Formats: sequence, structure tokens, C-alpha cells
Amino acid sequence: MSSGTRAVFHSDGREKQLLPYIEALPLHTPRQLETKIRRHGYVGQDLAVRSTALMAYRHVSRLKKIYLKAVPRERLPEKTNLLFVGPTGCGKTHLVEILFRSILNLPTVIVDMTTYSETGYVGQDVSSILTRLIYASDLNPLTASVGIVCLDEFDKLSSGQNNAVFAGAGTTKDVSGLGVQRELLKMLESADVSVPMELSHSDYAPKTVISTRDIPFVACGAFSGLKGLMERTGEHIGFGRAGLTGPQDRIAVSYTVDEVELTRNFLNFGFLPELLGRFGRIIPFCSLEEEQLVQILHLNVLGRFVNEFRQEGIELDVEKPVLRLVVNESLKKETGARGIESSLIRHLEDAAFEAFSQPRASRLRLMLKDGAVDYLVT
Repeated sequence: MSSGTRAVFHSDGREKQLLPYIEALPLHTPRQLETKIRRHGYVGQDLAVRSTALMAYRHVSRLKKIYLKAVPRERLPEKTNLLFVGPTGCGKTHLVEILFRSILNLPTVIVDMTTYSETGYVGQDVSSILTRLIYASDLNPLTASVGIVCLDEFDKLSSGQNNAVFAGAGTTKDVSGLGVQRELLKMLESADVSVPMELSHSDYAPKTVISTRDIPFVACGAFSGLKGLMERTGEHIGFGRAGLTGPQDRIAVSYTVDEVELTRNFLNFGFLPELLGRFGRIIPFCSLEEEQLVQILHLNVLGRFVNEFRQEGIELDVEKPVLRLVVNESLKKETGARGIESSLIRHLEDAAFEAFSQPRASRLRLMLKDGAVDYLVT
């Protein structure tokens, strides 16, 4: 261990400092967590919500048994890593934010994996993922050691379906994602990782050592093209090849439990089997339907704009046909909930410009006129 690295912090003496923090963590039942998630405005994805709520309950319960009841770790199941698979804008990272950051108030970091590369190449070192978790823990490595890491855009680590690599011929360094996959192997299990305390490329930055044995990882990816790859390779379950033709190469697709649990699908996509084995549960997310998008628009998007205009002394009234148009545009773009806000902003832009420019404006109404969005400022 280098002189810049301190001793491993999870010795018995240091662990005692975590006791008050662990004791204060709320232990909600899985059903209570599901209810709280819905109260935060999360729509749809019943299977994912229940599975993730159960994982969150088991994580907190496990910590309390280990730290407060002195139950030996070997008598308990290990931490569980999850892999979320589903189209863009279906609520994968949003679920992580709501459950772990807002409800449980655990140190939670969402990391864009497209910015990472194998050690020795341009990009961030994989170990800095835990540096970000330390930052999310107010620079406290102890609380970081029980936090949550979300690996967003996880599918971008695909090796590009280089079959030579899986045959054993890939012996050189590879910046297409396979090298990052290798470096994640140990971290996702239970390892002592030397972690820089600063987000920099300097080898002289102070370091600490964090154990990942109590840090669950949640990986999220759209895996665009996976459905079409399944059709071409024949690696699918439950329906014939004819049912997969054409639309399955689209962005807004849904997967069955059987499809995501068939590891070969991900191997063909370009992932190491050892890495897939680090995830105790692979959870499919469905593309959002029209009524669900309407509900999200009302609960999570429109209210923010109504409040903004109210702060300016203006009542914002968006008629239902306009909301339907916004949702239909999102469905056509296949961007899910993510596209709703951008579509609404686009239609609201000219109207807001005029309303905010008139000192005496008190009401702004968005309406549908001849198939296009129009507005009236009074």
C-alpha cells in the first residue's frame, strides 16, 4: 500500500462510528417502500418497483443485523446488485433516485459510464466511481461504504460484439468497454478498493480504501438493438421469430423476464459472462404507454410549469388536447417520459416569451387550433 493510502477503514474500531448512522436508517417494509415510491409520483413498472423495494429493504435490514445485532456476515446473504434493462425514458434511474436518495436518504451516486475507460487510456479511472460516492457522502468514507452506486448507460460498455475476445484471443488492452468491464468485476463483488479522495488524474491525490461488500450496484441500460440481435441469433424465449420482425429494432421496446434472464443474449451484445454473473437480479422495464405518459405529464411535469407561471402572477392553463399532442409526440420519438418535458417546452416557448413580456398578463391558455398548438395571453 502506497504512502498516500490510509489503512482499510472498516476495522472494528472504525465500524463502531457507523452505529448511530445505521441505527437512524429507516427500516420500511417492501410494501411501505412501494407506497412511498408511488407517492413520489412514480408511474408504472410494477415488477421493477416491487423487486427494487425488496432489495432496498434487504439492504437496510442486512446493515442493521450486521452493525446493530452483531450477526456474523457469513450467516447472511451477500449484498445484491441489480441490472435494469429497458428503453430510454422508462424510469430506470428515476426509480433509483426516488428510492435510495429521497426515501431512504442513503448516499447515492448516478454515474454516466460513457465517461469511463480502461486504466491507462484517456478518461476516468473506474475507481473514481467510488470517489463520487464519497462526495455524495459529504466526504465521509464510512457512510459511503453503505451507499448505492447507479451505473447509468451501462450498455455503452459493450465490447462491440468482438467474438475473438470471448474466444480468448483478446489479450491486448481494449478501449471499447471490455477493459472497463474487467475492472468492474472485482468492484461489483466484495473488494477493498484504493479510492482517490479527489476527482483528478493525479497519481499523488490522497487515497483511502473502501470495501464494496456493503455497496449495492444498480446498472441501467437501454440496450438498444438487443431485441433485433435476439431475432438474428435466435436467442429468445416464448414466441416465434416472426413475432420479432421489424419493430423490435425500435428504441421503445419491452423485454420479458425470460429474455433478460437468458445470459447469452447479453454475451452476444458484448458483455463478459463473469460480469453478468455479478448481478443477482436482471429486471426488465417496459416502454411506457400513452395513459402512463399522460399521468406522468400531469404529476411530474406540468405542475412545475404551472408553479413557475404562478410565481410570475400568471395562471397557466394547458387544455387536454394539447397534453395529448405532447404525449403522442413523445411516443413517436420513442423517448418515453424524458421527451415529454422537452416537447411541452417547445410548444410553450413562444407563449411564455409573450406572457413574460407583458407586465399586465394574468392568464396564459394553450389550446389546439387546426391541429397545431396556439395560445392566448390575457
